[in-house]
Amino acid sequence: MRKMTDGNTVLIVVEHIILKNFWEYYVTSDQFSEDIRVCLVMGAETELGDVSMEEIKPYVVSKTKDLNEIAPASGWNWIEEKNNG
Repeated sequence: MRKMTDGNTVLIVVEHIILKNFWEYYVTSDQFSEDIRVCLVMGAETELGDVSMEEIKPYVVSKTKDLNEIAPASGWNWIEEKNNG
């Protein structure tokens, strides 16, 4: 999990998915059901909205929860957590 911001909005990103058409999905911690998740989608446009994980499943070419090597969405930045230990 990592936090990402565009300066006005903060999203808690838990997974990154790339589809065959090279659209990127930044899956947030918000979910309405097992299937419906809130995602920041970078495709023809960049939009935040509800996505059916079942619907995109056949088109997934990359999927990871290890976000340390993933770049933030265009126009967004990762928020680096401070270690208080």
